[in-house]
Amino acid sequence: MLQDFKKFAREKGLFQKQDRILLAVSGGVDSVVMANLFWEMGVPIGIAHCNFQLRGAAAEEDAIFVEKLAKELEAPFYLTRFETTRTATEEGISIQMAARQLRYEWLEQQRIAGNYNAIATAHHLDDSIETLLYNFAKGCGLHGMHGIPVRYGRIIRPMLFAHKEAIIRYAETGAIASREDQSNAEDKYARNHIRLHVIPALEAINPAFRKTAADNIQRLQEAEYLMDRAVADLKTELTETDSEGRLRINLDRLRQEKAAPTLLYEWLKPYGFHAASLARLLHSSARTGAMLYTTDYRLLLDRGVLLLDSSPDLESDTMLPVFPDTPEVTVSDGRFEFKTSLPPDEFGKDNHTAYLSLTPTDYPLRLRHWQPGDVFQPLGMQGKQQKIQDLFSNLKLSRFEKSRVWLLETADGRICWIAGLRTDERFRVQPNTPHCTKIEWIAQV
Repeated sequence: MLQDFKKFAREKGLFQKQDRILLAVSGGVDSVVMANLFWEMGVPIGIAHCNFQLRGAAAEEDAIFVEKLAKELEAPFYLTRFETTRTATEEGISIQMAARQLRYEWLEQQRIAGNYNAIATAHHLDDSIETLLYNFAKGCGLHGMHGIPVRYGRIIRPMLFAHKEAIIRYAETGAIASREDQSNAEDKYARNHIRLHVIPALEAINPAFRKTAADNIQRLQEAEYLMDRAVADLKTELTETDSEGRLRINLDRLRQEKAAPTLLYEWLKPYGFHAASLARLLHSSARTGAMLYTTDYRLLLDRGVLLLDSSPDLESDTMLPVFPDTPEVTVSDGRFEFKTSLPPDEFGKDNHTAYLSLTPTDYPLRLRHWQPGDVFQPLGMQGKQQKIQDLFSNLKLSRFEKSRVWLLETADGRICWIAGLRTDERFRVQPNTPHCTKIEWIAQV
């Protein structure tokens, strides 16, 4: 395995023998074997271990084991402990996502502080196959089918040449001790379910499935390279940059391409736009008015042309305009759809849909986040005012949840809807209202 390790690192240009590499070592067999391979090569290493405090005493024992390994390999040792569960709760993300974010942020901090050239993780070929299957099941484009990249910025994966079985055999042959994470045998996590159930089912169909999958990953990576070249060439052909530096996309020309949705997504993905929102815009009959926002950019539909421009950060003081002919406004965490509608026969209890009685003088409407001191007149309270902060307190919203709430206000600053929560009495639809504005808030899942 040592020779294969050297060959893979050389062919992929991952590191030089004199480089200093920071190794992410959990104590499991994959990362311990990786550490031994680096040591046998004589490459200067540091060993970093994250305790996510999710497995009680077992996690503490892992840290002790990895520290001992670092001493045996005469490598600097770095240890941190994370409040992973608390971070996940505060940020409204999964435990796995929180652990990943915390881990890579800390590893990069240690890399810089210790003057290391790169961070090495022990992802192997089976991990890459599981990633391909996971992405395929969740939905992805060709870029999601290439498995785990060998290099991503300062992160390198020098074990991606090896299957798990080969790593285990190498450890057993060399009497290399490691720690076993018992959670790997549980199928409550999606990737574990793929490892324990999906791959064995595929191997029942094709006993050589792992080799077949590895070959497919290589072919998909080559196809991805060809697609990226075609996407770049067509961007040169079908778009232009105006005198103000804005990207201009002619939708009529783009729609003539069979792969128009993919092209539009690939061109605009680097700016944070979602594929579904772009597809709706591409297939819409509207020729002006639609607006899509990300944290740093906005995409405007103006007379059949899409204009990409920078936008202000979507902080608490950001205001996004909504005009009478605006059909949709998409932001980083969801989208708003606007339609002229007849008043419904019955008003449902879905707070994500609002029917408002608006006049031309109420426009342009503005979307913004909540600010301290904001007040409104809740529907059904006969014009009594309430602080929005009090509404949040009654609903027991966390600070994170409050920061994500969108408000819709009129041109003169009257709040008419707290999206997903309450409408304002002043804009209620009356029995004699001929038509109203229907607004739907669809949060990004």
